[in-house]
Amino acid sequence: MIRRLVLAIAFAVVVTVTFVALAASHASGAALPEPARLSSEAVAAIARDWITTHAGTNLERNAVELAAPPRELVLPAGDISTTVTLQTGSLSGGPVTVLVEVTSQDRLGARTTRSTTVNFRIGAHQDVVVAVRELPMRTALTSGDVRTERRPYDRVPPGALHETREVVGKEVTRSLAPGEVLTASSVATPRAVRRGAVVTLLVEGRGFRIVARGVASEDGAVGDTIKVVNQSSRREMAGKVEDDRTVRIPF
Repeated sequence: MIRRLVLAIAFAVVVTVTFVALAASHASGAALPEPARLSSEAVAAIARDWITTHAGTNLERNAVELAAPPRELVLPAGDISTTVTLQTGSLSGGPVTVLVEVTSQDRLGARTTRSTTVNFRIGAHQDVVVAVRELPMRTALTSGDVRTERRPYDRVPPGALHETREVVGKEVTRSLAPGEVLTASSVATPRAVRRGAVVTLLVEGRGFRIVARGVASEDGAVGDTIKVVNQSSRREMAGKVEDDRTVRIPF
């Protein structure tokens, strides 16, 4: 009984002291910590900065257009940290949605997180290689045949090439019009051997070397395996193109 009475008195003292301390704080004009507020503009700026940082060097900041203002985020006072993740779309262009998560941690370590999505449209531009003039099929490309231009993302075809060094020295696989964007499928390594060309057939093994004349049955670039006909035996065989005059037959 006495122990219970002592505990009750102690609890009452603690409550009284706490109340007095709060009252004194209020009387002295000390204010409680203000909650952290991130305005709609601040949330959008966090999301836009993340996009421009992660989208690469070809994206200008003014190409990221806000589709709709996000909602304001309000959190308890404390240390603020943010995390941004891509939800839908591609940073290379078009509509995208990112998730902005803001966390507040108070002095006691308690964490509170608020989040919202932000919608943008990315009107990105890309450097692409275009034809300077009309290029007939199988044209061997030089630096004077092509140049780079910046094109809007939605006007760049799939597989577009972005640097002239990717195409110089290759040949076009189809006719290209002036200003047309070159793609990976529109260029190829030049054919060293043409169908119908007379080539040297080379067969080598340990201690022997045989050389014969043959006729290519198909086109081939250096390193390609093509069919050839031995002019002496009239047999068709397969060999690897070594240069514009030699096809090595495996032994």
